[in-house]
Amino acid sequence: MRRMTVIALVLLVAGCGQAERPYTPQPGPSGTASAAAPTTGGSARPSADAPGVETVEVGGGKLRVDIDWPARRDPLMRVITDWYLASRKVMVSGSDRYLKDLDLELQAVRQAYDGVRRYTEEDRRVQGVARLYGLRVTKVLDKGAQIDTCVDESKARVVSASSGEAVSPQPSIMRAPYLQRALAHRGDDGVWRIREFLYDKEGCAR
Repeated sequence: MRRMTVIALVLLVAGCGQAERPYTPQPGPSGTASAAAPTTGGSARPSADAPGVETVEVGGGKLRVDIDWPARRDPLMRVITDWYLASRKVMVSGSDRYLKDLDLELQAVRQAYDGVRRYTEEDRRVQGVARLYGLRVTKVLDKGAQIDTCVDESKARVVSASSGEAVSPQPSIMRAPYLQRALAHRGDDGVWRIREFLYDKEGCAR
């Protein structure tokens, strides 16, 4: 299995941060799996348990996110879709308040805020169309889960907030689909919280 690269927040972020130690989900005392619906602060809420594309407009339509839901929707998939939508709201608006309602552990909090700093402190925004597909829960244990999705941002652009002009150069990560991974941990309160973000430039075809 190729080594996953840890980044601060993922995708459109230029500055990279190294995680202190990769997290591997570990079984709890009972050794049983649980995929109860996580409590998160995002907006991806499909109304039916059937395959199809859900379109979410961010920032009044400045960014459109198409979520390609599989036929079998595990509630844990919302951990990563809610995270993606919240982070993109930050990148469209320039306000990090959208991260405050997400369930993140300390390491993921640092990655998240470091990752969006360019969009909250500099003259940068994101516009266009993004797509999430290949959603899957690749591992679930009693206290840990691994959720993956493919991300295609080839139709999105980083622009100047003041002029609306595309910045140059554009982030290289946006040129081709990439694999986004969230490692989550279930606390004693039953809430699933993201512990770490990972990504790989390979593993996702268009």
